[in-house]
Amino acid sequence: MKLYLSHSIRGSAGSNASHDIQAANCAEAIKIADEIRLELPKLELYVPAENETFVQIAYECKYISEKEILDVDCKIIDTCSGVIIYVPKGDALQGGRLVEYRYATAIYKPVFLFSTVAQVIEQLRTAHWCGDLL
Repeated sequence: MKLYLSHSIRGSAGSNASHDIQAANCAEAIKIADEIRLELPKLELYVPAENETFVQIAYECKYISEKEILDVDCKIIDTCSGVIIYVPKGDALQGGRLVEYRYATAIYKPVFLFSTVAQVIEQLRTAHWCGDLL
């Protein structure tokens, strides 16, 4: 089973996010993905942060726009069984995560929002369609 891990890259700073903010957000997402993979080794995760170097360079060189990046992310969601969205405490579902949430729900993909790894692990373990992850 493959799930898309939606996470913040620029966060609430939006287009004003520094490279340091983006790097920190991506590092946090990768850490979360690693923890999920340890708990659910049969799960395949697509994590945008793991491909961010390419995307960032293409964006800065104006080869690709923010909308085009999100369009590609939505095409990747098409190939996944569902979407898990990391929304840490004190944060809000916004930006690219909101676009991905709206897209996934529009095409009837299962979506889980979570703020801790333990929370998403529990959600996945109790979801009837995730039985092969146990």
